[in-house]
Amino acid sequence: MDHPHIFGMVEGLCQAGATLHHVYDRDKEKQKRLLEAYSTAIAAESAEQVLEDSSDMIATSIIPAQRARLGLQVLAHDKHFFSAKAGFTTKEQVQQARVAKKATNKKWSIFFGERLGVESAMLAQYIVERGLIGKVFQVTGSGPHRLKKETREAWFFDPVQNGGILTDIASHQMDQFLIYSGATDAKVLHSKTANYQHPEYGNWEDFGDATLLGNNGATQYVRVDWFTPDGLPTWGDGRTVIFGTDGYIELRKYLDVGRTTERDHLYIVTQSEELYVPVSGRVGKPYFYELLIDCQNGTDHAMTQEHVFKVSELAIEAQEQAVRLKGWEGST
Repeated sequence: MDHPHIFGMVEGLCQAGATLHHVYDRDKEKQKRLLEAYSTAIAAESAEQVLEDSSDMIATSIIPAQRARLGLQVLAHDKHFFSAKAGFTTKEQVQQARVAKKATNKKWSIFFGERLGVESAMLAQYIVERGLIGKVFQVTGSGPHRLKKETREAWFFDPVQNGGILTDIASHQMDQFLIYSGATDAKVLHSKTANYQHPEYGNWEDFGDATLLGNNGATQYVRVDWFTPDGLPTWGDGRTVIFGTDGYIELRKYLDVGRTTERDHLYIVTQSEELYVPVSGRVGKPYFYELLIDCQNGTDHAMTQEHVFKVSELAIEAQEQAVRLKGWEGST
């Protein structure tokens, strides 16, 4: 449970009908949090105990660089694997996962929470799939985050362990690009990263952006950073804009600045009208239920396996080819 995403993942699974069986973490305080929250949970003394138990799925938010190795162990023990993002930090890890997946009927899932855990993002997918804004030709995504560096563990500032800013948080936006545009693959046209404000962390990055071209001609621009100011009452003003041939949708996911701290705002303009839709509490998070059904039935409705791997590969590619900016002048 190295990253707190695990708590939302477990909550979503249990609300969808799963039962938390065993809990293990090196940090006993983190382990205690889940044990206290779920009466069915049993404290495990080792990771091996969890691998060997009778459960169907293992969920994790272990250090990103270690997630792929754990996933290989999970599939080898005939269980489904559910990881926080980033699910992989190298292309070699993705390839190993592809090989392992072919040898089993188990799921290798990654929780891209900025879509799957956001009601307005799920409603936008429903709207796009029904053609209400025509054919999507561009998606722009902004994912600013609050750093709170005093709360971060050492691995967070190690690019080898966390994979880099584009591998990590930009994977959310790349997931949304493929889903909203309908592209099944993409090329990274350009990407760049920088450490503008935190020289004490060396090669760590506090900014990144990328431009993608989908195999259907749609494009994406994504930017992410660790600069959310303390004056914002939430961790980040995440926004997505989906441009279609007959209209567009804007998502203000976590608040509407200066107006309300309520989540999930959707604005839509079509050929016939403009609408504001307050989405919070209206859609839910169907992904978790669909994932459990897929695990039971061997289906692929919640998220295709290829999508999981492709998003990961694109994020890693953007990270690997990124131009590293060396200062405010933009010299490289």
